[in-house]
Amino acid sequence: MSPTSFISLFFLTQLFAGKTILATPIPSTVCSEDLKEKPSDSLVKFVDEEVVKIAKACLSNRDEEEIAGNILKYGMAKSLNTYSLMDAMYVIGLTELRSVLGLPLAVPWKQGTEPTADELAAASNIEEYYKLKEPYSTEHGNSKYLLEKHLPPAIKFLDKRFPAIRIMYRRYLEESVCIVDKKGIIGRERVDYMIEEFWNILRPIIEAMQGIMYHYSDCRFGRKNWYDRRQFLRQ
Repeated sequence: MSPTSFISLFFLTQLFAGKTILATPIPSTVCSEDLKEKPSDSLVKFVDEEVVKIAKACLSNRDEEEIAGNILKYGMAKSLNTYSLMDAMYVIGLTELRSVLGLPLAVPWKQGTEPTADELAAASNIEEYYKLKEPYSTEHGNSKYLLEKHLPPAIKFLDKRFPAIRIMYRRYLEESVCIVDKKGIIGRERVDYMIEEFWNILRPIIEAMQGIMYHYSDCRFGRKNWYDRRQFLRQ
C-alpha cells in the first residue's frame, strides 16, 4: 500500500467555550486510488512511533500548572489534570471527527445520553442524527471534578506539547472517510461507520495518555525504556 499523500498545511480553528483556540497545523489526506483498506502502512508506522513517544514523556511541575491554566500550584493541579487531560483528548478527537464529517466543530459541554429509537428516527438531518450519537467521555459535562473552563488550557497544552495526538486522529479518520466514500456508504450509515472508526483510533491514544499520566515513578527514577509495545492499529 502506498504512503498517504499530503497537501498544503492549514490552521484548524477550534471553537470551545466561546473561545477560539488555534490548533496544530495538520496536513490533509489525499485519497489515493490504491487505498483499499485501512490503516495504511505509513499510518501504522506513524501511530506506533508516536504512541510510544507520548507514553514515555514526562510532565514537569510547570507542565502540570500550565495544563490547569496557571490557576493552581502543581500539587493540586496534578489531581485536576488526571481528568482534564483525558477529557481534552476526547474533545480533540470529536473535533476531528466533526471536521471530516463536515459538521460544526464546536463540541457542546454536556453529558451524552443513549438516544432512543424514536429520537433517532425523528432526527431531521445528518447533523441532528450525529449530535444524538456523538460519543462523549464519561467525564464530559457531568464531572464531579471538571468545569467547562478547565478544558481549553488542557487542549492548548496537548496541541502544543503532543501535536501528534490530533494528527493521529486526523490521519486515521481521513483514511476512513476515503474508504467509506469509495464504498458508497452515505447518510446515517456513514455517520455510524465513522463513529466506530473514532473508537478504533481512540484506543491507542488512550494508551499513550495513560502512559504519561500514570507512570510518575518511571519519570522520577529516569526509566525511559519500559514501554516497547507495537502494532497498535493491527492487533
